[in-house]
Amino acid sequence: MAIRRGGLLLLGSQLSWLSPMKTNRYGQSAVLDSNQLDTLISALQGKHHQVLAEVCRRTACRISEGRQLTWASITSAGITFPKTICKGKLASRSVPTTVRLQEVLTSWRREWAALYGREQKPSDFVFPGRFAGEPMSSRAFMDALERAALESGLDGVSSHSFRRSALSSASEAGVPLAALRALSGHQSLSTLQRYLEISQSAREAAAEAFA
Repeated sequence: MAIRRGGLLLLGSQLSWLSPMKTNRYGQSAVLDSNQLDTLISALQGKHHQVLAEVCRRTACRISEGRQLTWASITSAGITFPKTICKGKLASRSVPTTVRLQEVLTSWRREWAALYGREQKPSDFVFPGRFAGEPMSSRAFMDALERAALESGLDGVSSHSFRRSALSSASEAGVPLAALRALSGHQSLSTLQRYLEISQSAREAAAEAFA
């Protein structure tokens, strides 16, 4: 794969060292709007990468949690993240799935079966890695994400952008912090609040409400 940047043609491993994607100017992963997320996910190479990104976008899970999911964790009601794959390994949590995410997962289930020539077992990873019995590696996803961010012209993007974007969007829509904490798995409200980005329109609305 090649991307042209500043008159130079960059190939393969040359992409990673110049990526501006890790953090924005405030030291945090960029928060993206719905259109930007659509663009970024569409630019990801590989359906497995796209589906993992959709899971993270629509459940606010961490990449490390999403990539370790097994089919046993996915039902028509939602996705359960076992405590064994959650940060801190303190508690499991369940997140209801939207109609859109259900459609994505149903399609991926069919493609998964066709790719591996059999139906899924509950213990199978939803996103298998290169080696049998292992999930997709974080490095594999990050490499794909870096390339997609460069192609999309999006700065400050990292794997945490999906989580921050989901939580910030829900917060701005009026979802209570306690509900967001239950879905995100944050151990405290103060930690959760550091994830949230307040848009300029929300700031202006708050200023208008000042007595």
